[in-house]
Amino acid sequence: MQDHLPIPAFPTKEVVRILRRGGVKASVDRALSVKRVFYAGDEGGIVCAVTPSRAAKQVFTVSLTHVRIAPHHPLLPAVLVYQRERERRLAATEA
Repeated sequence: MQDHLPIPAFPTKEVVRILRRGGVKASVDRALSVKRVFYAGDEGGIVCAVTPSRAAKQVFTVSLTHVRIAPHHPLLPAVLVYQRERERRLAATEA
């Protein structure tokens, strides 16, 4: 993923609520910019450092499972596979 940064990604409704509480104008239709990605271990999975705009001074960390990669992005198929698998594993640990 590092080679493809920055990556446009759209936040889920949950992420939008959190950003808005922090005073950030956010929408599920407004792309965030993924500036960095890192692995937070089995418990955290892949985490993204995102900014709401190019001029933003604040950076937020969001799980890769809580963003939607832009439909035209070449990593979309691989990210969808990761997200489905991650959600399946999390659901299995809760059961």
